Amino acid sequence: MALRPSSRFWAALLVGLAVGVGYPYIDLALKCRNPASEACVWGKAYCALTLGASVVLIGGVTAGLLYAHMRWRGKRGGGACA
Repeated sequence: MALRPSSRFWAALLVGLAVGVGYPYIDLALKCRNPASEACVWGKAYCALTLGASVVLIGGVTAGLLYAHMRWRGKRGGGACA
């Protein structure tokens, strides 16, 4: 089933937003396995800055690449695996 162009855009935007918001929290969880470590302390201190930058940079790149991939797959004439 092929998605309409507007549906592709919103799907890519939602995935990009999820990746952009999720990445800093996953990174912080990995750094804070030892709560007294310097990486955990600095990660918590800069969490808001990291979250804002991650949504724009990582989420934007992810959304753009996903949208381009979905458009390219749509132009090729099929999204179903044979």
